[in-house]
Amino acid sequence: MWTPAGNEIAQDALGVLAPTDVLFEFEEPLTFACRDRDGQLLLAHSLCAEGMLSRYLIVVTDERVIAELKAGRLDVLGALRQPRCWIADFGPEWEVKNLWSIPFDKVPVDVLPKPWAMLTPELEPLLRLRLIGTGVGPGKTSAADVRMAAQSAESSLRGLARIALTVQTRAGRPAHEVRYYSNPPFLSCRAASFEIAFGRPEERRLLPQDEEVFAEMGRLLERGLKILRKEDGRIRTEKYPESDEEIQLLEAIKSLTPPTRGGVDRIEVGGRLVEQLPSSAVLTRDDRRKVVERIKASRKAPRQVIHFRVMGVIPEADQDAFTFTLREFDSSDLPDIGTLTEISFQFEDRLYEDVMDAFNSREQVVVFGVKIGSDFQALDIQSPAAESSDDAGPASLPSE
Repeated sequence: MWTPAGNEIAQDALGVLAPTDVLFEFEEPLTFACRDRDGQLLLAHSLCAEGMLSRYLIVVTDERVIAELKAGRLDVLGALRQPRCWIADFGPEWEVKNLWSIPFDKVPVDVLPKPWAMLTPELEPLLRLRLIGTGVGPGKTSAADVRMAAQSAESSLRGLARIALTVQTRAGRPAHEVRYYSNPPFLSCRAASFEIAFGRPEERRLLPQDEEVFAEMGRLLERGLKILRKEDGRIRTEKYPESDEEIQLLEAIKSLTPPTRGGVDRIEVGGRLVEQLPSSAVLTRDDRRKVVERIKASRKAPRQVIHFRVMGVIPEADQDAFTFTLREFDSSDLPDIGTLTEISFQFEDRLYEDVMDAFNSREQVVVFGVKIGSDFQALDIQSPAAESSDDAGPASLPSE
């Protein structure tokens, strides 16, 4: 083993160091809490072992850090990064054989846990996004970028969940709620380069299917990221033959790419969904350009885009699939679209409250929408009174 770059001190300087709370073990305690001779709470983490000796990093800690570590709100490296540190070699009878006082930055990086490595695998983030660029960092990261990171994660997870649940349904399993898998709880964030992490839902309403769905979402995300790197790659496989699913997967990848403008030019994607990749994937603006080109190429023919306005009532709404049905039109003959008795719209999160209000009230609303191919997307929803009081019009489609 290496010689620590610190000051060797008396073996009993800290006391016995017997574990008082084993946080993780495999054959022997690997991460545990203990107390020094004065009762100060310490955190110990195994760095390596050789022969009869086991080497640990020991740091001063407190109950809050231990609780955060157990809850998965703090990674092991973050818990160990403390100003007061020691390296201790333990013998087979758990006696301290060697002890050094050492600054944390003198501990070899290759023996420390990786960033975002949690106390146990179950606590690992489901999805982690790290924003990188000249406009990211303390005092630089804007509220818009923070919002973009959260929305990117949700949009990508929603697209992956829709495909994964379609696959599950084809296999004879019942359909599930897209919102459940695409609205994960916030775990933590870091300000240095701005990292945000999301965990699995704690509310286990769908216990038997959760693991299968999340595993399928991970396979989809990994496959999409790998194909993005291949110039001649294709999304199409026997398992996912439909063109619509190809486009949905590409859209999910696109959601994780950085905007074409602004201070964020790269986004690092990590977490359990991509744990099979050799390293964290870093997506660039060039990747955004490539995925947009692939989305266009996946469509056999350009789809006609028609903007329109229609007034009606919303008698049905699916808050998990983000769809609603509009009926009882003021006119059944829609210009450039034809005669319809009902329209099934998709909508984005920003319209959620408007859709639910219209659904609960059963009052007439004005929907500004767009028809792309055979799909209908709601861009805005207003009450007839609000529309007449201002010259509002349909919002434009989001730019690529």
